[in-house]
Amino acid sequence: MERELTSRSDVQQARPHVPEITMVSPARSAALPTAALRILLGLAWTANAALKWFPAFGASFLSMLTGESQDQPAFLKPWFNLVTGIASDGRAPFLALGTAAMETYLAVALLTGFARKVTYVVGAVYTALIWATAEGFGGPYVPGASTDVGAAIIYTLLFLTLLINDAGVGFSRLSLDSILERRLPGWRRVAELDWGRPRVSRVADR
Repeated sequence: MERELTSRSDVQQARPHVPEITMVSPARSAALPTAALRILLGLAWTANAALKWFPAFGASFLSMLTGESQDQPAFLKPWFNLVTGIASDGRAPFLALGTAAMETYLAVALLTGFARKVTYVVGAVYTALIWATAEGFGGPYVPGASTDVGAAIIYTLLFLTLLINDAGVGFSRLSLDSILERRLPGWRRVAELDWGRPRVSRVADR
């Protein structure tokens, strides 16, 4: 009788093993497409950067800016006079070299996933500056002559899209940042925007 009571007590006390269920935020599933978009954009910037290292780019840098300043509206003339003035007096080759270096950085950073948050912000500002100078704000907007707003502003929107998307996705394994964050905890401030970070929780049925 004692043995029966003991065995029943053991059965009542023993709890069956309940496997833990990992619930991942849906945003986590967006990590791969976001990384793929970043890498594809990096390939485009690799081509852009390679073309900027040719001597012909530096030789035509000032004339390119001067050409864009033609036929612009009167209220934009002071801006383009400032831009061409900065590039004059022998400074054009150095500005062309800086352009090539910047685009090389963007290409490498996008391909490797290095300092993503900073890279996206720098890329957005840089391409907006290109749009406002070398592309003349996409203008002059003349009916029948102008057909689009320029290519650089599209790059700006892509960089902002990546910045917002990465804020929702959070940690990205397909990036150099994932390695640096493990070794340097403070690197996360450079790599990621914390807004909208997905959370991973474990739920066990009781």
